[in-house]
Amino acid sequence: MIADIPSPLLRTFVAVVDGGSLAAAATRIARSESALSLQIARLEGIVRQPLFDRDGRALRLNTAGGLLLGHARSILSRIDAARAELAPDTAAPVRLGVVQDFVAGVLRPTLADVLVATPGAAFSIVVASTAELLQAIGEDRIDAALCAGEPFGGSVVTRLPMKWFGNPDLLLGDVVPLVGITLPCPFLLAAQRVLDAAGRPWRMVLTTPSLDGVRAAVEAGLGITCRTEAGFCRPAMAGTALPPLPEIAYSIVERRRDDAGNRLAVSRMREHLEAVAHHS
Repeated sequence: MIADIPSPLLRTFVAVVDGGSLAAAATRIARSESALSLQIARLEGIVRQPLFDRDGRALRLNTAGGLLLGHARSILSRIDAARAELAPDTAAPVRLGVVQDFVAGVLRPTLADVLVATPGAAFSIVVASTAELLQAIGEDRIDAALCAGEPFGGSVVTRLPMKWFGNPDLLLGDVVPLVGITLPCPFLLAAQRVLDAAGRPWRMVLTTPSLDGVRAAVEAGLGITCRTEAGFCRPAMAGTALPPLPEIAYSIVERRRDDAGNRLAVSRMREHLEAVAHHS
């Protein structure tokens, strides 16, 4: 039997998975990459097996890591719930989730707005895929999430056109090189479907859980991707011969919780998303 796993190691593990790399996780939780690397190494020593497949600086969750991830999220959610219940004089945190596309355009100004209205407010934030955000809501780790698509129980705020991004020279060949977020990403699925319908061959040259990873791959000329201009924060390809793409909805999913901070945050998320859509 393996030894007990300290919760700080699980928090670091989840942060690395959600960030897609040590560098991204270090930025999010204000720790050095070397410190996070040592914690991951310690965690792997406790469970007696690697949790990631390593390719240079890239980290890909392996089978063992995937098994631990679900337990880690559940354990941390219960620890956080217990801490909140044992500190009744502390205001309940504002617990939000958002897809990676709108961290800068929606999440950042929403946090600022809530802080102005309620100085000293505490937050619990999840930045992840729609599937992971819905799981977080189901596990009572967050109370509201800005999601891509039209999940059950969600309220559609806006719809944005999907567009192609990348170096047009990559389309000179017979096969389209695709870059995308790990499935079930709705953007990658849409790209594959319209290319299949048009009879245009494609191949995956990179998949990653990180939107920053997709941006880096596109900017490096590795492949073509499908996103929205508002979410990708880059100009789309002009005059491409690639098939047209559909629109994608963005929705807010809420747990019904009578908390002024969360109500204000949801209202501000909606307003900032509408503003981003209006200016895109």
